[in-house]
Amino acid sequence: MNDAIYDTQKKKNIQDKENLWLGEYTEIVESEFLPYVTKAKFSAVHFYHMDFERCKIIDMHLAKIAPEHKECKFLKLNADKAPFFIQKLGIKVLPTICLFKDGVLMDQVIGFQDLGNKDDFKTIDLVRRLVKSDCVTPNNKMEKGF
Repeated sequence: MNDAIYDTQKKKNIQDKENLWLGEYTEIVESEFLPYVTKAKFSAVHFYHMDFERCKIIDMHLAKIAPEHKECKFLKLNADKAPFFIQKLGIKVLPTICLFKDGVLMDQVIGFQDLGNKDDFKTIDLVRRLVKSDCVTPNNKMEKGF
């Protein structure tokens, strides 16, 4: 009986670790990038610079989106502290959001070019862009774009 309880608890602990940060928008460091991105079915990683206003705008929107889309891990990584991945992923513009499926880069949202190229875009515009990339599942018709 004790073995069954132990096995059940062990499975729950493993599942809890796999679901870590789902529904949250969390900062990681370069050494955490591969473990989180490769273990998640879907992940969105915002590469940012702390002094760039447009990065702060993306931050605000992703913080709103993450709790509504728990199917995706939302992470942010300081570009200054991640030179290896900046080079490997070919990031030349900040902010850039890299969208992964099963650890494979599927798409990138580069700057604001897909968001109307203006600072005052709405959160729904970013959600629709993430839906277009199949990184998140639309919760309603509005998120689908029609």
